[in-house]
Amino acid sequence: MADQAVPSQKITVTLNERLHLELARMARDADTTEDELIRTAIKGLVQARRGPGIPRFARRLGPIALEEDGPSAA
Repeated sequence: MADQAVPSQKITVTLNERLHLELARMARDADTTEDELIRTAIKGLVQARRGPGIPRFARRLGPIALEEDGPSAA
């Protein structure tokens, strides 16, 4: 993996107990570590920022409503 050849930096992230428990549960369910889940999430954020922006026509459409954002979720 190319990432291993690049020197790493260490950061500290503080999570509330509820979020930490959910992260631990997700890691266990995915048979991976909390560290790897966090690295994957950060890589996704960085890639999304590097990717193409929202097309002009789509900006006029407004935010995308997810099924869970419907009136019943209020």
